[in-house]
Amino acid sequence: MELASGLALTTYQDALPFLQAGKLLTHNGLALLILNPPPDVQTSLISATIRFAARCSMNQEPMIVTGLLVQLGRSCVYQYTAKDTPAVVATEVACARVTVHQDQWEHDWEDFTSRPVKHVLSVLQCLQTCRNGPECSCPGWHPTADQSSEAVLDVFRRQYFNDSGRPVKWDRATHFAVFVRYVKSLESRVLSASGQHGVYVEPKSEDALRPHGDFQVVWLPQMDYNAVAHKAKCEVDCLGLARTGQRYGLRVHTKDFQRMFTNVKPDAVYLAPGARMVYHCGPWPFGSDRKGIARILKASQWECRPLQPVQHVPGGLMWSVQAVVEPPVRVLSLQHGQVVITCPDTKSPVSEAGNKVVGQAATVNLCRPSEATNADPWLTSDPWSKAVSSVPTLPAGPPAQPVLQELEQRIEQSILAKLPPTDKMEIDDQDHRLQLLEAQVQQLSARQVSLESTVQDNHQQNTAQVQSLQQQMKVQMDLQTHQMQSMLTDQMARIETILAKKPRTE
Repeated sequence: MELASGLALTTYQDALPFLQAGKLLTHNGLALLILNPPPDVQTSLISATIRFAARCSMNQEPMIVTGLLVQLGRSCVYQYTAKDTPAVVATEVACARVTVHQDQWEHDWEDFTSRPVKHVLSVLQCLQTCRNGPECSCPGWHPTADQSSEAVLDVFRRQYFNDSGRPVKWDRATHFAVFVRYVKSLESRVLSASGQHGVYVEPKSEDALRPHGDFQVVWLPQMDYNAVAHKAKCEVDCLGLARTGQRYGLRVHTKDFQRMFTNVKPDAVYLAPGARMVYHCGPWPFGSDRKGIARILKASQWECRPLQPVQHVPGGLMWSVQAVVEPPVRVLSLQHGQVVITCPDTKSPVSEAGNKVVGQAATVNLCRPSEATNADPWLTSDPWSKAVSSVPTLPAGPPAQPVLQELEQRIEQSILAKLPPTDKMEIDDQDHRLQLLEAQVQQLSARQVSLESTVQDNHQQNTAQVQSLQQQMKVQMDLQTHQMQSMLTDQMARIETILAKKPRTE
């Protein structure tokens, strides 16, 4: 092992003994590249997560795979980077989900649906690229020489929704949503235009999978649009309006969220931004309200927000409570009795990237570790299953087996009736008669097999004749339909010719 060097491609189970030992094995460069490692690998060895290109041995398709590089030698093994490689000139971008609500759109909705993105950009004029140079005073974007030539880099996921958030056609939709990826320097101007003419902007992460972590919304469910718009003008830290359904709110930067929340909702319970956890707390008296419960829980040095009662228990009600941190104590002693805090939310967090392999879907499935099953692949993915299901099934004929059995019983009874009684048979002639009877039974068995084959052949012939007759009838019907259509077309042409004649003028 002292002379070993190189890189070994392995799985986490095979590399686990080396990770647990945590020892360097050689002075040379030796490393393990672990595929599909768990998110929390515990080892004292030097390790780093890398992404590298690989090729599938099944179909020779390339992929980009993520792996954990663990050093087992004193000389480090690192990923090779070629010199003089071309660099991609990338612009810092921002992503947002732009929603247009029909009840606040001031123009015709049908005209909007003909060119929705163009109408959105007519409201968000800062996303329109102007080529007149920096000296132009229009509200558009004027790029410099070192900036991107377009303000909008990508437009995707255009879709119409109803009030429940389900995708529908435009004539039954209440709002339209589209994702826009644009230049990062325009983010503040885009957010300030949110709320104008029914257009609302929700900042997203660059991959458009999650809400942006730098912004929060102070929701004001008891206020209408005009009241919230007035609040936005009075708050200097408000970046723009937000809307979801019939609720309106003020969008603010995360660092200013607590101050604005305290200003606009002084009686509400503030929760710091972060992952929300839900607990069950109780029992509380039936006459308890949300503010009283929040005041008592806050006095116990736990920042939380009571949501609603969830169930009846002996002694009162259990309430669901939302919090960012765990409670400092799990049991509270009050005048009406003890209150317990239980049932933390055990939902596993959504993984940021479910699949860390970049490549063709079929290639990724080939390289994915398969479960040890002995199932026949033709039973699970039969390429002819759709064709077989579309073929009409013909009614099956009567089974032939009962007829054969009845015939066999009749022949057997007839033979037994012709045989002499047992008491009249001579003992010396028994062997000969048994052999004769055995030969007759074998002959009957052969005739039965022949009869069964004949019945099956007749059934197949009848089935083929029925299918041929159906095909002939279908062809005949198509031919008659075509002839009738031609005659009707000819008749209509003659009628139109007669009607088109001008009246004679004398």
